[in-house]
Formats: sequence, structure tokens, C-alpha cells
Amino acid sequence: MKRIPFAALACALLIGLAAPAEAPAQQAAPAAAEAAAAQQAEAPAQRPSIPRVNGPVRRPPPKPPFFVLDEKTGDFLRVFFAVAVIALLIWGWQLEEKGQGRKFRTPRRVTLAFLGLMGVYGWFNYGKFHAGTFVHVWEHYHYYVGAKYFPELRYARLYECSAIAETELGRTALVQKRMIRDIAETNLIGPTTDVLANPQRCKQHFSPERWEQFKADIAFFTKRLGSRWAESQKDHGYNGTPWWNISGQLLANAIGPASERTMFLLALLDPILICTAFAFIWWAFGLEIFAVAATFFAVNFPSRYYWNGGAFLRYDYLAWAIVGICLLKKKKPALGGAFLAATGALRLFPVFFAVGPAIQGIWHLIKKKAMPQEHKRILMGALVASALLVPASLVVAKGGLDVFSDFAHNTVKHSDTPLTNHMGLRTIVSWRPWDNAKALKNPRLDDPFQTWKEQRLENYGELKLLFIALNLAFLWAVWRSSRDEPAWVAAALSGTVLITTAAELTCYYYAFLIPGAFLMEKKKEIGLWLILLGIGTIAVTRLGIWDDDKYVLMSVASVAWCVGTLWALLQPALKPSGAGTLAAAVAASRK
Repeated sequence: MKRIPFAALACALLIGLAAPAEAPAQQAAPAAAEAAAAQQAEAPAQRPSIPRVNGPVRRPPPKPPFFVLDEKTGDFLRVFFAVAVIALLIWGWQLEEKGQGRKFRTPRRVTLAFLGLMGVYGWFNYGKFHAGTFVHVWEHYHYYVGAKYFPELRYARLYECSAIAETELGRTALVQKRMIRDIAETNLIGPTTDVLANPQRCKQHFSPERWEQFKADIAFFTKRLGSRWAESQKDHGYNGTPWWNISGQLLANAIGPASERTMFLLALLDPILICTAFAFIWWAFGLEIFAVAATFFAVNFPSRYYWNGGAFLRYDYLAWAIVGICLLKKKKPALGGAFLAATGALRLFPVFFAVGPAIQGIWHLIKKKAMPQEHKRILMGALVASALLVPASLVVAKGGLDVFSDFAHNTVKHSDTPLTNHMGLRTIVSWRPWDNAKALKNPRLDDPFQTWKEQRLENYGELKLLFIALNLAFLWAVWRSSRDEPAWVAAALSGTVLITTAAELTCYYYAFLIPGAFLMEKKKEIGLWLILLGIGTIAVTRLGIWDDDKYVLMSVASVAWCVGTLWALLQPALKPSGAGTLAAAVAASRK
């Protein structure tokens, strides 16, 4: 690896660290004042008059703390630790190139482990969570209630039934004035008039006992969310897959009515899964890749704690994807295949992690008339997992195959609803600088972003063929660069690249890029690029532009990382197999 001068890096670290020192406190009075004070002390003491004070005495405000962990400080710490990881890795690699890999090895590893752990901790805002609150109540309303009452609500009736329950709780006047999103059909925001005129359209799906339980849970969330409750009715509902609903519904019903305790216990599941996933990374790939993956998790702005931290099983898909790839790396293909099938079932888009091993197996089957034993076992594990998940989802949902048709309708509905925090290649293709949200937002409409959404869809339609062509090119590049690699390489590469290019996701799912750090085993610089990508997303937030433009820039940076990664892996793959031997023979003949 080329040497990288540390002078520029050190200068970058020091920028922002230097701050003007506080002005020194005023010095004591001169000697003349001290003499006057001494004369006053010698005078006879007079009893001071104490004024009568009515009411409590105001105490002086407490001194501001020396260190305040706000958003700006948190971002500074994340970037500082990220740059430290980059510097430490480069230093270690340079020592290895000189044959001095054992020099300072223990201090370097201890420091790298500490920085990696700080990366995981940094995602939790260094213990600050949501401004001191661990639980994401808004998310629990959608996924706890949506899962618990899925047989009654399905994907279309969460906001409608919440409005009816509110009226029976004595909040009719508030509901009449409110705007809610129509998650059944249009996905647009509108009045509650039709909902309130047809209460049985919702209540017919509930038994009397379940309806009373639902009302009690809604009463808790209306009180807990307070002024934010009305805004929560303009979100996009409950969108768990039928397979996610297996664990979601069982846990939500088993743990009891909505309460602070309920939310806290359910919110603990994601941190446990996240820590488990990172433990698997360390086990399968070692300390360096663990540190890079954890650091990216901390600095990656799109998937920060703000969105889904403290929620109910919103990171299970990520944990299972990471665990699945780690199991492939440790030569446990059947288990790895089962976990990859599970992660695809939990959120659909992670199925792209299985595309790489799948096209590897198909290519070997066509080219060599036989599928490798590893890929046979991956396929067997995926089939067994699928055979268990599909019937279980039908049993838990208490419905027939219409559960899947409802889910398909809900998925298509959301794919046709652009959002300002969408990311991906499709987001880039759909963007035009002259019709962004700043230009097209119309506060006079029930849904202020309706015109913007319609224009986004029209823009995408104009370049849809280009979008498809680019994805075919990315698919070929993934196949060609991982064709002869182990299955875990194909899984990590296909997931990180194809999800970015083929799927348009809300920003908080962009933690799926973490397995990109695993590719450091093939090219070390890929991990450094991943950290720089995360730092770049933080830098974008400092620009004075609207959210849709910010996430377009983050999408461009993510696609650029994919292109760079593919280029780094394609170069050796495209090199003729006999090129090295031929060059050696020519050199020998000239001697």
C-alpha cells in the first residue's frame, strides 16, 4: 500500500479542536481597595437588616456543564473516532509492508478494539439516545399496535381504527379537525370525514373484547405521544412483512397491554441483536473489519438512532443478514443459507444478499454441469427456512393467502409513493434540480407534497429504461467480480451493491451497507472508502438544502462507493489468467 502522509491527516484532526480559551476571571482589586476593606473591617459591626421575602427564594441557575453532548458534539466525536480508525489502520498496514507488523501490535489492537466499541456506542448517541429517552414511542405505536392487532387491522386500517377508538374515548372534536393519511388506497393525507361516518367499517373486524383492548392501547399512545399524536397519523402505517409478523405479533400479544414497561422491554430486542451481529463480525472477520463496520455504523447519517433507535424489532433484518454472511465465512453454509432466507423474508430487499451465491451456483451448474457442495447446502438451508416461515406466517395472521395479496398491494402502494428521505439509484434518476421539494411543496393542498410526488413519478417514468439498463450492468459487474470467489464474498457484494441500485428505500435502512466492510479481506481500501462515505453523509447535512436534495447527494455518494468497490474487485477478475505467466516468460527470454 502506498504511504499516506500523516501531516495532512493531523491538520484535519486539529481543525475544530482549537477553540478560543475563555477570558480569565477578573483579577482581585488593587492594594488601595484592600486597605479600604481593612478599615471597614475595623469599624464597629452593624446588624444588617434582613428584608422580608414573600414566597420562595430564587436560587441562582446552575453553572452550565463543562461538556454538553448535543448533536453537533456527537457528530464531532463520531468523525474524530472515524479518522482515528483510518489513521490507525493505515499505520498498521505500513508497518506490515516494512516487515514490522509486530511493532506496537498490542497497543494498536487495544486502541482499535476501543474505537470499534465506541463506534457501536456512538450509534446509540453515546448513551444520549433520543435526547435522553431510550424508547421511540412513535415507532412502537406503529409496530406494536400494527403487529398485535394485525388480524383486525391488516395494512389498511391502523389510522382509521385509531380515529374511531379516539371518538369513543371522548376525543371526537379533535378527530374531526384532524388530517390523516389514507393508507388503504391513495397514501395521501386527507380529512377524517368519511372515516367517522363509517365506524363499522373498522369495528366489524374486532370482537368486543379485542376492541376494548385496542381502545386501551390507543388511550396509552395518545397520552404518551401528546402533541405528536396528530402527526403520527400522517405517517405510512404498519408495513411488517407476513414473516416479520410471526415474531412481532406473538411478542406484542404475549407481553401485555401498552405501557412504559412494555415498550422498554420490546425496545431492548434491537440492541441485543445489534450487539450480537457485531460480535459475529469480530468472530468471523477479525478485529480490523469489526472496527471498520462499527465505525461506519456510527458515522452513517441516514441510519442514525433518530429514525429507528429504541423501536420494536426494526434491526432484526440487519442482524440476520450479518449473521448469515458470517456463517458462510466460517464454512457453515446451511445455517448461513437459512439466515439469508430469513432476512429476505423479514424485509424483502435483503433478498439481494442471496442473489450473489444464487448466480454463482447457477453459473457453475450451467458451466460445469454441477453445483458446488457449498451452494447445495446454502440452498437446502434457505429452503428449510422458507418451508417453516410461510405456513407460520399464515397461522399467526389468522388468514389465508389473501395475507400475501394484501402485503403485495401495500408494497406496490409504497413503491409508488416518493418520500423526501428516499435513497438509491432510482432516487437519483427521479431527481431534477428545478422540481425539487423546495420548488413544488404546496401548503394549500391537504398533502403539501402531492405535486412533488407526482412529478417524481413522472421523472422516473422518463428514465425507467436507463434505470433498468444500469441495474443490468451492475448485476453483471457483481457476477463477474464474485464469480470465482467464496459465497460470502458474493453475498456481501450483491447485497450492498444491488440494494443500493435496484431498491429505493427510506434512508434508515442504509445500515445494510455494513457488510461492505467484509470486502476488506479482498481489498483493504474498500473499508476506508466505506468510512469516508459515512463521514460524507454527515458533511451533506451541513449544507443549507432541503431534505430531498440532501438524500439525493447521499445516494450519489453511496452509488459512487458501489462503483469504486466493483472497480477494485473487477480489475483482478478481468485480468487474463495467463497474463502473469506470459509476462514472466517474456522477461526470461530477454535475459
